Amino acid sequence: MPKKPKTICNPMNLSYRYQRDYRSRESADPAVAVYKGEYYLFASHGSGYWVSDNLSDWEFIEVDIKKFPEFEKFAPAPLVIGDTMYLTHSNGGDILKSDTPRDPESWIDIGKPYSWGDPAFFADDDGYVYMYEGCSDKEPIRVLKLDPNNNMSIVEGPADCIFDRSDIHGLEVPGDENELRNTSPWIEGAWMNKIGGKYYLTYAAPGTQFATYADGCYVSDSPMGPFTYCDNSPVIFKATGFMRGCGHGCLFEDLMGRLWKIDTVAISVNHMFERRIALFPAKMINGRLYTNTLRSDYPMYLPSENPNPFENPTPDWQLISLNKKVRASSVLDDGHKPEYAADENLRTWWSAKTSDASEWIEVDLGDIYTARAVQINFADQDCIPYGGRDNDFCCKYLLEVSSDGESYRILADRRDNAADMPHDYIELEESTEFRYIRLTNCGKIPCGGKFAVSGIRVFGDGKTEAPAAPKFKAIRLEDEREMRVEWEKVPGAQGYYVRFGISPDELYTHYQVIGSESAHVMCLNAGVRYHVTVDSYNEGGITPGTEIESV
Repeated sequence: MPKKPKTICNPMNLSYRYQRDYRSRESADPAVAVYKGEYYLFASHGSGYWVSDNLSDWEFIEVDIKKFPEFEKFAPAPLVIGDTMYLTHSNGGDILKSDTPRDPESWIDIGKPYSWGDPAFFADDDGYVYMYEGCSDKEPIRVLKLDPNNNMSIVEGPADCIFDRSDIHGLEVPGDENELRNTSPWIEGAWMNKIGGKYYLTYAAPGTQFATYADGCYVSDSPMGPFTYCDNSPVIFKATGFMRGCGHGCLFEDLMGRLWKIDTVAISVNHMFERRIALFPAKMINGRLYTNTLRSDYPMYLPSENPNPFENPTPDWQLISLNKKVRASSVLDDGHKPEYAADENLRTWWSAKTSDASEWIEVDLGDIYTARAVQINFADQDCIPYGGRDNDFCCKYLLEVSSDGESYRILADRRDNAADMPHDYIELEESTEFRYIRLTNCGKIPCGGKFAVSGIRVFGDGKTEAPAAPKFKAIRLEDEREMRVEWEKVPGAQGYYVRFGISPDELYTHYQVIGSESAHVMCLNAGVRYHVTVDSYNEGGITPGTEIESV
């Protein structure tokens, strides 16, 4: 029997629906509800939902959208009270309820008391339900108190909770680097959790299309507020690296009592709503919410089998395919070169000229390496989506490896694949040595697109020592939402992590840098002191910074 896999890898390898008019796959605005020992994952206009008992293996349950058109709307909000699951959506969505949600025919429409946008349900121990809603570049997020015993009728509200404060909150400034100072942010995607007697209300900004898409947080002693800004915000941030953007999701507790954040990843190339979903470990530390996004797009231990996911999320496997030589059977144009499949950027991709089964792409690692896992990320090039789901939503391929470039052996055979795996992740049963890895198309490309790949990522053992820690200086700029961090180039370094936070013991926000020795960070909060360090890394591992500066 093969060994049971012990890792997964973000973005989550789900069947992302091809949305009409998007020219790409998309799922976003994820929300998880725990119901009778299983996790239910809902996402925007997904035509259904996923169920799992371990947060890694997901079963898709399709819904008849003609019968339940609510599943075509954005921003789902589930809620479990006793044996009943409630669900509503954005754009004025009605409330559905079910006592057997594994049955897609069981949902009952009970109407709605209010036309909400980007809703989030929260059931408090006072017997009432609170609805947090709002999705606008002009209006605030609001809260309503509802009576679950009277079809969620309004008891109190709406009351204002969260406003645009991009003048002092750098995370709310639009742009891939929070640089669009004269543009209003979208404040949306609220979610409420009660932890330690306090009410933590997270929200998303500055816009789903930006790499800086993130969640901030407010806290209160009451579900109706008033709310105080958490100055360690953003509580989740990942604007750099392979996978960029992480906002508008939910914070939930797993069956073992540990916290997880599940959020939206921004691609936004074919369409601003070209998005994915990712899972991150979270934790409360000194009354503050943090999410660990460092290397969150590297292999991660299975959530169900990791007793300490926040402090120890990943095995010590390194990315050994970054910027290695790549060649391919054909190239569509200069905007889709083969090297884009190894540049550690989900927003760029190689595309072949055709969808023919003969198209292939190959990465030369430059030497024989010991590999532990491979992630194949397919891209959407020239797709014509029709908005449905069927078995055409899968890529059939062959993955081969070689030590000499002449004799190849099969690493993974997906020629008979019938599952949609756009971010197919393969943990090798045994460590495997090779230099060349080749991916060959063996079937029809979904929605009439071309054979295209945004990342062939190989993880394993490097062939060098980890680099030294860099010497750096950090300067707070006149605009206190910004800081400049510079360091000396470290011989052998592949990249750097600028880690920062409001306490020297809580440097959990980071900015990844490849190909440079500086970072201009613009997601800070004015009037707040920060502490900074810089790590270096390469194929030999990470070397944590040895000094911490205060700015």
